[in-house]
Amino acid sequence: MKNYSAVIFVLLFLFSCGDNTQSNKGPSFGYHVDRIVRVNEGSTDIGTFLAIDPDGDQISYSISNVDMNITQEGLVSFNITPDFETQDSYSSTIIASNDGGSDEINLTVYINDSDCELDTAAVFDSCIFQ
Repeated sequence: MKNYSAVIFVLLFLFSCGDNTQSNKGPSFGYHVDRIVRVNEGSTDIGTFLAIDPDGDQISYSISNVDMNITQEGLVSFNITPDFETQDSYSSTIIASNDGGSDEINLTVYINDSDCELDTAAVFDSCIFQ
């Protein structure tokens, strides 16, 4: 009976320790600090915000603000032409996700005011942004 008990113990031990599958991990933006960007009035480019997937899986990006767009390469831009006199800041949440999970960061974009207004005939080479 002792031999059977030892065999059963060994089999139970092997089955309980035999699960060596690795879990699929989701993407990560790294440090979770709010991202703050300043953009000149009239400019639509904001910046690139990339997450890393430790498994090398493809990442899908989305953004919560309808006035902004994000490409699958993480490039964020405005869908509008920002005007300081209309709105001087925009907030959004960027989400990176795949089958392994998701991560998000907060983004705040401040618009720099320009002495040259977009609706004037000013020469933009001499514009000063404040």
